[in-house]
Amino acid sequence: MVSDFPGLRLLVSPMSPLGLLLPALPFPLFTYPGFAFPWELKHKGLFEKFKCDTVSLCAADGRALLFTADVPFITELSSFASREVFPKPVDAYKVLSYLGSNLVVCEGEAWRRQRRIGAPAFSKSMFERLWIDMRDIVREMVEEERWEERTSLTYPSSLQVTDSGYTLKPGEIMAPHVVDLTLRMALAAIARAGFGMDFEWEAEASFTHVCQTFGNPQRWTWWLAILRWIWGICDVIFAPLACLFRPVITVVPAHFGPKASAFWKSAPLLPLRLVWVVMFYFLEELWTLFARPTEADFNPRKIKVHEALHLVAKDSTLRLAVPTWMMYLPFRRMRRMRIAFTTLEAELRRLAAEGKQYHQDQLDGRSQFNSASPQEERSDLMNNLVKAAMMDEAEMNDPKGSPSTGIVKGLTDEEIVGNIYIYFLAGHETTAHSLAWTLALLAAYPSYQDAVIEEINRVWPPDHSSYEPFRNDTSMDDYAKFPFVLACYWETLRLFPPVQMIPKLVAKDVAITVQASNVNPSLPNELPLARPKLNAHHSSWSSAASTLCPPTPVVEAKTNLGESGSCDTSLVQNDTGHTRFAVKKGTIVFVDPPGVHYNPQYWEDPETFDPTRFMRTYNKEAFIPFGVGHRACLGRKFSEVESVAMLIHLLKNYSVHLVPSSANGTVDVEAARAKFSRASVRITLTPAEIPLIFRRR
Repeated sequence: MVSDFPGLRLLVSPMSPLGLLLPALPFPLFTYPGFAFPWELKHKGLFEKFKCDTVSLCAADGRALLFTADVPFITELSSFASREVFPKPVDAYKVLSYLGSNLVVCEGEAWRRQRRIGAPAFSKSMFERLWIDMRDIVREMVEEERWEERTSLTYPSSLQVTDSGYTLKPGEIMAPHVVDLTLRMALAAIARAGFGMDFEWEAEASFTHVCQTFGNPQRWTWWLAILRWIWGICDVIFAPLACLFRPVITVVPAHFGPKASAFWKSAPLLPLRLVWVVMFYFLEELWTLFARPTEADFNPRKIKVHEALHLVAKDSTLRLAVPTWMMYLPFRRMRRMRIAFTTLEAELRRLAAEGKQYHQDQLDGRSQFNSASPQEERSDLMNNLVKAAMMDEAEMNDPKGSPSTGIVKGLTDEEIVGNIYIYFLAGHETTAHSLAWTLALLAAYPSYQDAVIEEINRVWPPDHSSYEPFRNDTSMDDYAKFPFVLACYWETLRLFPPVQMIPKLVAKDVAITVQASNVNPSLPNELPLARPKLNAHHSSWSSAASTLCPPTPVVEAKTNLGESGSCDTSLVQNDTGHTRFAVKKGTIVFVDPPGVHYNPQYWEDPETFDPTRFMRTYNKEAFIPFGVGHRACLGRKFSEVESVAMLIHLLKNYSVHLVPSSANGTVDVEAARAKFSRASVRITLTPAEIPLIFRRR
């Protein structure tokens, strides 16, 4: 039984609606680590604590869960042969199906049909377009944000001061949260290469901050005029006082802040903190009526599609936890969530209708799709998906074809919209966050950034006779020439896996075998060097990697049922150090990517940022940022091509640096890494704040 295995015993399950909303309580005082516990605890705080790479989680509500970082077990768990025993629990993904069925939320024949139709949408011509689009997106960002002008040593200094007291020097640009840039670049990539949409770069102080302004109550014009007058008087009165008492305002918090923060976070004050959180939420809602008027109050505008998509990605977990009627409550976040979801739904349905009409016109004008001339073909992802779906349906309706076998072909309108939504969501947020962390890690470890530049200059030798910041003669063929850049991106995905939990449902009583103990794990000795090849989804990497952790039979073909029909619940340890135990039907088994990626049994010095580990033979089965087995992410190569293209064009022209931690310009790398490693778990892992400085090379 699951309860026979070591693990957490909780009052509330993190997977329950209440668990999604509750904050993390002091661990292990109340034994509730919060919904984000796989990321917060990783391998050391969970699996190492219980001395086993598979642990149980049992809650008072009767939920029995397993979390595993045992790679041989995961390999068999996610294999195609085990798909009937360990299917995907589609109910856990219902928040992703509100626009229609898609690859993520379906199983069985429905999944195979959508996979068959969706895979060809990631065509060679689409990747060619993506590679060129990313170059143009980085160029537009640099031009619209005036980076070339602002990084000039002759540009007038703004004397911008960071929170640490460091004053920016001429030629330096600070991005307070670099996700504001990477989010818009990733959105532009999926909008253009994914859906053929126009996406013009707009220079904004903070994209994420602008998105938060939607949902504010619409105040009367006369009330806004009064507030503007009141706030103007306050500026006149309190501005001199702020200058007078600024030393006190800065010194006192710096001296007493850490002690006060530690006291406030102590266990005895937990009830008071919970009360304060509720009070602060309602006070914040009330304050929106009296907040300083902005231009958006006097000239409100409609939310844009990319803003709606960002808010949908941010609030999808909340949408899962609250019923539909709560979206109509008079709270700012509920209004914002309702506006974002309805706007995105309308836009995706419009895109799907346009795509179907485009290909229907193609079908009416010719006898076959394949006769379209290159000038008429559109190579974006959405049109490829719609085309594949309509071709599949056309084959079904072809009178010359084989008789119907009763198998549904094509995609319904709801399935087309649902898959577009998934591609849109997965195609921007995960990549944007991973790119932000890649830049932060390269800033923290300059030697690896120098190695990236060496590789770029080796592929594209600098031409001092002519200045060409962005290569005009590049093509998708160049992608395979940057293995170390891709290795840096992979190492970031290992340290910051986008997906924190991959659930599998036990469909019938079954006996499984897992590693009995992870105490004193040993890594393989010297690993043979193997240079990575970047084609065919990297299937040509050395097969020797699979021998690092040979899979052992973990799921027996026959369930160990006695005459009474119940599973044998005894734990049996064999001579190989593995434990065999029974799992009942209905149990959820979670693959734990942070636990796997920080497992010292598969990764040497797992806490260390070392991209060179991917330039050697490594355990492919222990690298799971894109999922595992036959259900792995279909858009893996899209993310990799997009990320490599963005990194090489940005880093070719600008170096990236951590924000100094003191006024004299020194940098505490460990403190900076701890700061930019703070993250929350929504649909994917989301960074809290990543401030970086850029300088022209």
